[in-house]
Amino acid sequence: MPRLEALQLVKEFLFPGRHQGTSIPPLDGGLTPNDGLDGLPSVHDGLVDEPDDLLLDGDGLYVTSGSTLLRLSEGDRTVVASFDGEAGALAHAADGRLLVCVAGVGVVAVDGDRTTVLVETGCPTDLAVASDGTVYVTDGSTEHHGQDWVRDLMARNAAGRLLKHDPRTGRTTVLAKNLAYASGVSLTEDDGALVVCEAWAHRISRFALTGNRDAVLRDNFPGYPGRISLAADGGYWLAVFALRTQLVEFVLTQRDYVEEMMRTIEPDYWIRPALRGLNNGLEPLQGGQIRKLGVIKPWAPPRSYGLVTRMDAEGYPRSSWHSRGGGHRHGVTSARQFGDRVLVAVRGGDRILEVKLP
Repeated sequence: MPRLEALQLVKEFLFPGRHQGTSIPPLDGGLTPNDGLDGLPSVHDGLVDEPDDLLLDGDGLYVTSGSTLLRLSEGDRTVVASFDGEAGALAHAADGRLLVCVAGVGVVAVDGDRTTVLVETGCPTDLAVASDGTVYVTDGSTEHHGQDWVRDLMARNAAGRLLKHDPRTGRTTVLAKNLAYASGVSLTEDDGALVVCEAWAHRISRFALTGNRDAVLRDNFPGYPGRISLAADGGYWLAVFALRTQLVEFVLTQRDYVEEMMRTIEPDYWIRPALRGLNNGLEPLQGGQIRKLGVIKPWAPPRSYGLVTRMDAEGYPRSSWHSRGGGHRHGVTSARQFGDRVLVAVRGGDRILEVKLP
């Protein structure tokens, strides 16, 4: 019997059902912790709560917040559209309309006062539009949507999908299924493949659109990867909405405990990742996060965290901006480059941040 198989057999005998987990890798190299997010300037302060995604064009900055699509320009805020669900990812369609992911509804096209549902699906998390107008959509889960994402994590679901919508025929097809919460999608620079994030699998993969060149770019990522977008000079910007912790990873293996926790405790107080801290005595301390007098150690295992990373074309992090345990810019849901600016939506911190590139 090979040595590795023998070792796994021993682990299964000593710790039944517990050896399948993988250790969380450290934050090092291009992911080395810092306070970069906390030092960035913010824009349009006070105009939007919980910004989720951003899209800049000549009319101003479009932002999704709650169930609304907003346009921000020179200190003014205009409600462009309101929806029957939580609004998320944004993109421009080939015909100029705005595309908005709406939880419980699908992908909605906005043209002035008119809205049209292009893709009906419950949990659209991100979208990418090819040069020929084809729209690719990640559907996080067929079982949960919106703020129920944490229930999907606790259930350890793999019910996500990758969808393709052809605007010429109006047909939507499924390119991949059984994804562990498909949370982000981007076309590669040549439009020849899709880069897809799976939050619960902590994985970033390349799905070939032609030929047979599928590959895992990054496995066992130390956080939950979210939306991903192209960088101007190659590579990608990745929004990481929370970090993994050993405590949460362990709890997820204890199914009886999870079921009892979900049955008897409010979701805010579960042992779970979150987009922001509650500053409440009932909040789980998640590994000794509080030092004394309410001061949070920045190196402590975080319940919430802020992280944006710049990755190369092969998925290797080259640089990153963090808001650690003691920071207040947690729950990053989007990072998109517009020229020499990168705008970052910090949903948990109610901020839109700006990175100025050389």
